[in-house]
Amino acid sequence: MKKFYILIFSIIPSLLLAQISFTSSVTPDLSSYGEASNYPGEGEYQMFLSSDNVLDKPIIVVDGFDPGDSRDIAGLYSLLDFTGSSGSQNLADLVRAEGFDVIILNFPVYVRAADGATIDGGTDFIERNAMLLVELLDIVNTSKAGATNPEQNVIIGPSMGGLISRYALNYMEANAMDADTRLYMSFDSPHHGANVPIGLQHQLNFLAYNGTQPIAEVQPLIDSFLKSPAARQLLVDHFEAHLQSGSPVNFDPSITLPQPHPFRTQFESNINSFNTSGFPENTRNVAIINGSGIGSSYFAMGNSGPTVTNNYTVIDDSFNVPAGSFTATVNVEINLTPAANMTSLVSDIGISIFGFEVEGSEASSQSFSYSDGVDSAPGGLFDLAALTGDIASGGGTAGDFVNALQIDKFSFIPSVSGLALEITDDEIDWHHDINLASRGTTNITPFDNTFLPNDNEPHTQLTENNVNFALTEILTPPLSSTDNKVISFRLESNPVKNELVLLSNTESSGSIQIVDVSGKVVYNTSIVLNSRTTIPVNLASGFYILNVTSENNTSFTTKFVAN
Repeated sequence: MKKFYILIFSIIPSLLLAQISFTSSVTPDLSSYGEASNYPGEGEYQMFLSSDNVLDKPIIVVDGFDPGDSRDIAGLYSLLDFTGSSGSQNLADLVRAEGFDVIILNFPVYVRAADGATIDGGTDFIERNAMLLVELLDIVNTSKAGATNPEQNVIIGPSMGGLISRYALNYMEANAMDADTRLYMSFDSPHHGANVPIGLQHQLNFLAYNGTQPIAEVQPLIDSFLKSPAARQLLVDHFEAHLQSGSPVNFDPSITLPQPHPFRTQFESNINSFNTSGFPENTRNVAIINGSGIGSSYFAMGNSGPTVTNNYTVIDDSFNVPAGSFTATVNVEINLTPAANMTSLVSDIGISIFGFEVEGSEASSQSFSYSDGVDSAPGGLFDLAALTGDIASGGGTAGDFVNALQIDKFSFIPSVSGLALEITDDEIDWHHDINLASRGTTNITPFDNTFLPNDNEPHTQLTENNVNFALTEILTPPLSSTDNKVISFRLESNPVKNELVLLSNTESSGSIQIVDVSGKVVYNTSIVLNSRTTIPVNLASGFYILNVTSENNTSFTTKFVAN
């Protein structure tokens, strides 16, 4: 049936704009997660063609973590909005104007026909959603085959979508399936995991399920968000791994170091099982992150005020709560994780009646000796309103709790996670001084090119600068290379301003030439190339071609943008 629909679409291209629901033909084995039966995933996609109305230059955008499908396909398209010097723009609109076709892949909430279960696709197992991308790639590749000059695909994976894309491409390469994809773009994706402050997890879970005064409004946040398959696969520290045996809310005081859920360990094993690198090897892999690349701290509230530090106080307050004919008092305190090798209280909550505590719980956290706590690390920032907005709107204790918070954001995707920096012995320093020019093991990234802002930004926020980087990669891929596997050069950042920094894994003499779009040589010199070669430039804004030739005749040619 699938091929029949493709035939119709090829004959009547305008129908490609319809939203299509589909089921993957590959059913992943999820038995290692305790799934008694395996089922295929169900998804939906929509194609937004360029003005030629022919599918020939596909860019696939893959949705990420999205509880309750709060972002439908239209919402995903608008997620590509950004504001720059030309005003409000949209990345999808820009690439469609250049002749590309944008395909949005969404993971909706659906009722599974096989067993009647309601599945929240936006928080489902990454493996099952990855098989939907595999299926979509087959649909796209078959459909575009009828075009005159079809191009290879580009895949953009924001957030968890970057992991879904990475898993799908790894799977296809390992199973000799042709993804026909030239560029994989990871956008603030948690390759080393994501973070929700463990003190906040403990406190919210207690509010939801304590035995004295459980708050129903908070329960969906625990059940649909924190206990979802995807959250269990992603979070580097998960509250369920800390619970005392038999207790739904109390932490085991002997478990203070960060503990992932067993699902995370299993997922890491799965995604890295296909090859030695754990990343696609037949594509150009690039990464955009929203976390600072220079170690900047982030503000607790808004864009000013105190910066977040180790042990930062998130909340310290008391609330009166009706409890039948009595009034109970809820005392709450949450702090962020401590400095390296330190242990401190991160959550303390108690319910008192007539001044006597009737139920309480506390949690302490210890940071590893090699890293300060993850909560204050540079990273893509999660807006707390997106996590607590629904429970705050109901007022009552939950609303009081949210209104008393002294932070409005937290580090969700640490910079070192978005870059997938190579880690020795699993010892991740979340505050690592990132220097991609240094060839030390902790600075090696699997990506061929990266974009790192100086300031921490909201998670998956597009800006004029990272859009310019994305457009450069999409519109102007590397023009020549004798062998992608032996390229020894790459730009440290793109766009560039005032100086161009060339990274290399060799030291040699060579020549560098910069040509503008008219073909005029604007820079030409012989130079000694080392691991990080800085070239001062004074270029007008626009596109340029960089040609690098080393003494051993290794050549690298790419385009870059000067701001």
